[in-house]
Amino acid sequence: MKKYLSVVLLLLLSICGISAREIRGVWLTTNSGLDWPGNVYDEKSQKRLLSEMLDRLQKAHFNLILFQVQANGDVAWDSAFQPAMASLTGDGSASLSYDVCRYVIDECHKRDMECHAWVVPFRLGGAANSSKYASNKVKHPVRSKSGLCVRFEGSYYLDPGLPATREYLLGLYRELVEKYDFDGINLDYTRYPGAAFPDGNSFKKHNPRKLGKNDWRRDNINAFVAELYDMVKEIRPGMVVGSAPIGTYRNVKNYGNATAYDTYQQDPVQWIESGHHEMIIPQMYWDEKFGFSDHMDTWVSSAHGKHVVVGLAPYKMIDGGWSADVVISQMKKALSRDGVSGVCFFRTKHLLGNEPKVKTLYNYLVKHKPSGKKSAKRDISPKHDKHDKIDSVEKFLE
Repeated sequence: MKKYLSVVLLLLLSICGISAREIRGVWLTTNSGLDWPGNVYDEKSQKRLLSEMLDRLQKAHFNLILFQVQANGDVAWDSAFQPAMASLTGDGSASLSYDVCRYVIDECHKRDMECHAWVVPFRLGGAANSSKYASNKVKHPVRSKSGLCVRFEGSYYLDPGLPATREYLLGLYRELVEKYDFDGINLDYTRYPGAAFPDGNSFKKHNPRKLGKNDWRRDNINAFVAELYDMVKEIRPGMVVGSAPIGTYRNVKNYGNATAYDTYQQDPVQWIESGHHEMIIPQMYWDEKFGFSDHMDTWVSSAHGKHVVVGLAPYKMIDGGWSADVVISQMKKALSRDGVSGVCFFRTKHLLGNEPKVKTLYNYLVKHKPSGKKSAKRDISPKHDKHDKIDSVEKFLE
């Protein structure tokens, strides 16, 4: 009996995890090849570039890579649902020449890094993007699922108000989760793109509870997140499900920011409270004038002990006039706040570039290791789950 209980305890610990180390993460963008692979398309060179990037991130003590496996209705794996990213193949009609996700996961695990699949469910890009894939054997969803798509402000989106949209996306992500032992899946842009989004028909047809438009929209996103979570846990119980929401949940004091809840009908607090999230990485890409610390407090108080990893914006050193000291100061504030599990930087090239401010930040990270004292409920270290069945981030308030 004691032996049986010990086995059960070990299994629970492997699934639920215990606190081990402060999270230091980064978004690795494949959309338009921004971080990787640039304009390089041969397998050998892509692998060399990625390995060099991960080596440098390892030197700076990163332990979490958010690898973008989906950008605008195109993906980084061999899928029956969406075509392979042209930014990886160099040709929208081509398939991948090697198993990109397998390579990235293995290279991260070699370096004691978690690798989470960064996905963008609803956004599909403009007409020029979908036309790149016109001759691909796997059609872009703007063509293959045109009945689910809505055009808004020059781009296409899958309509979150259609039950068939959720069914389609769950099939896509089931394929991903069954194929690969990513340590987590992280949702980006899981929201509505704006108040004027033209979803009047789906609002009329698929609103049995007669909710107001904003409540109905939030309910649609909530349902998708819950169904995704349940599917992931059915296949890989140890996989972390999380998201990168808008950095302001709801405004406090008099900041007047665009918000996740009210502006974009995104309710990550509900995802946590309903038990369908284990990590949030709010995109807190502004300074104290817009309430950096106050909004961080809101996320921590709403997280109920789940991971809160503060998303930081080194890109603003390049196009926003920030100094490296601004980013370092925000990092220190976040890590000193009880309930914050770590930080995550958008994006990789703004940590590894040659600009003087970027080098200053990188050198700081090299010299200052993450601590092992953060209060996360899951060990942020690779579990290597092998069970078979068990510019994409918005720039707000610049």
